[in-house]
Amino acid sequence: MRRFSAVLSTLVLLVLCLCSCAFAEEDGSLVSGDYTYRLQADGSAILTEYRGSSEYLVVPDHFGEAPVKAIGANAFSHNNSILILELPETLESIGDYAFLYCSSLSYLNLPDSVREIGRNPFAGCESLSDIELSSDHAYLALRDGVLYSLADSRLVYYPMTGEKGPYTVAEGTKAIGASAFYLCERLTELSLPDTVTTIGRTAFFSCVGLKSINLPDSLSYLGEGAFNGCRSLTSLEFPDTITEIGDSAFQDCTSLSTLILPEGATSIGNRAFCNCSSLTSLTLPEGITAIGQSTFADCKSLREIVLPEDVTYIGGSAFLNCYALESINIPEDVTYIGSAAFYFCNSLQSLELPDFCFYIGPKAFFACSALTDLTLPMMLNNVNAEMFAGCGFTELELPAGITSIGERAFLGCANLTSIEIPGKVTTIGREAFLSCISLESVEFPDSLTYVGEDAFKQCPKLTDLPDFSGLSDQE
Repeated sequence: MRRFSAVLSTLVLLVLCLCSCAFAEEDGSLVSGDYTYRLQADGSAILTEYRGSSEYLVVPDHFGEAPVKAIGANAFSHNNSILILELPETLESIGDYAFLYCSSLSYLNLPDSVREIGRNPFAGCESLSDIELSSDHAYLALRDGVLYSLADSRLVYYPMTGEKGPYTVAEGTKAIGASAFYLCERLTELSLPDTVTTIGRTAFFSCVGLKSINLPDSLSYLGEGAFNGCRSLTSLEFPDTITEIGDSAFQDCTSLSTLILPEGATSIGNRAFCNCSSLTSLTLPEGITAIGQSTFADCKSLREIVLPEDVTYIGGSAFLNCYALESINIPEDVTYIGSAAFYFCNSLQSLELPDFCFYIGPKAFFACSALTDLTLPMMLNNVNAEMFAGCGFTELELPAGITSIGERAFLGCANLTSIEIPGKVTTIGREAFLSCISLESVEFPDSLTYVGEDAFKQCPKLTDLPDFSGLSDQE
């Protein structure tokens, strides 16, 4: 370890001698003027950050004696000053999102030396209209202003400044790169060749004008957030080759009303269809075993959804604010329903939960005001906080294994007339039955050891309450 440290110290001193204006930062980076670098094992330098405000910028080809061969991820991101950029002939690699949101950048050159290019380096470059690239470049190609990587047959960058209308991806393309069409509002239609196997993460993020796209049978991967914010997209049919739909893949696709999922799909990510507010019905493939966090949250027009029998898990906020949802089947193998899973599903009328569902999270059925018919699981141990606040049932049979009733669990259940507290319950939380204005009778067990403050406050019809002074936190 001492020998390694000595070598590193010697290397740093050598660089400082080579470039008198450089100094080392705590993380091992070296600063020269507006630039920050790191030295590589092959003796070259990677430019990791630019802090300047030049409008016309010529990137240095050397740092001391070290040739600048790489620009690191996000190195120039959010620089609003650069208008024209000259990259050095020593450059071989450009990292992920290297020029992200350089909003004023209008021109740059890509030298023949560049071999590798990462995730769309020019995402969010709203003024970039001119990229200089030789026609016989060995590794990159410009086709009608669209940048392709030849080495991996990948569409890297589609310009935000492109003309409004459709685009046909070049034949032979295998991948639509991550963020390739990022914020391309003028794109209206897209045609993919049958060679495309991959659509990268956030590939079409906020392409708000995109109305249609074909997904070829060759497609096998759809990345996270691929179509997030494509609010003009109305319908989509997946090829059977797709097995996974990534997180936020179609989040905020507010016009998406028709959706045909592949039969072989086994996974749907968190927030995958969050705020698809025009989606009215959906049948999920049989291979799906889990509904993730907020998967269908804010699908305000969703009236009907069929869950496959293999589902065992329903995540938190999975159907939050699905105002139009009237009924849903909960498969027999579901054991977990997360917090706020059906929050404000105020059209949901009846629900039968399977016996082996041992956990239902707080606020799971909060404000389900039309819910009048509910069967709880035999294995349920706790009624968590605000689980049934604002529900519409007149009576509810609590499972015998319940040991506690959480805070505000039945808050504002205005139609509830009677309830029997099971014999194992030891705790009733504060405001548990607050404002249950129709509640007339409650059967209490001898097992109670704690009744929280205002547990039965504003229950005008409940006139014969036991004395809880010895069990309460009230003064």
